[in-house]
Amino acid sequence: MKESFIVLLWWLLFGGSHIALSSPRLRPRLVARLGERPFQGFYSLVAFATLVPLFGYYFRHKHAGPQLWRTFGPYLLARDLNLIFMALAFVLLISGLVSRPPSAMLSSSTPEPYGLTRITRHPTFAAFFLFGLAHCLVNGSLGDLIFFGGFSVFAWIGAWHQDMRKVVEVPGYAEFKAATSFLPFAAIINKKQPLNLSELRWGVVLVALVVFYVVRAYHPSLFGGVLMTL
Repeated sequence: MKESFIVLLWWLLFGGSHIALSSPRLRPRLVARLGERPFQGFYSLVAFATLVPLFGYYFRHKHAGPQLWRTFGPYLLARDLNLIFMALAFVLLISGLVSRPPSAMLSSSTPEPYGLTRITRHPTFAAFFLFGLAHCLVNGSLGDLIFFGGFSVFAWIGAWHQDMRKVVEVPGYAEFKAATSFLPFAAIINKKQPLNLSELRWGVVLVALVVFYVVRAYHPSLFGGVLMTL
């Protein structure tokens, strides 16, 4: 149990410092005192100093704590959902990094729904949300659930925090937020957005799926676990 709570502590340190340093109250003061670039360096240093111990501690204590489930629900369902969520997570992550949507921290693009943002306005955060959820389906110890579930919780809170800042600072972002969704495809299901496949960058999607396939193939040797073949 102790190991699981230490993982939780590192998540709280990383997530709390990450959000506090980018808050509308604290960030402008630090930027005014340090300057924009030194602040970004300090911000990255704090993130590095909390994220690396989080990963390091978890990988030394994988599967710690009580075993709550082996797979959440039937194995075949958990396996298939894991593969679907992870494939989508890779597509959202790589597409989001390439496109830098209006929700991105340093984005200067016009906040209008187009292509990827019709699916989710926060592709990077949504990717981490799906990553955490996918791994919780097939990792059921308390330590695993805290570690992987932390990605989903952090992504949700981070997206909300980013939205609140952008609504105040970026003209038109409130309308963009109202017309889109954080959860992938939610705005399309609710008929707020059309699914316009011609707007997607299919070359980037293909690269993301190839990267997903390679990572999945080498997952057991790189990170442990078993290869969940179709």
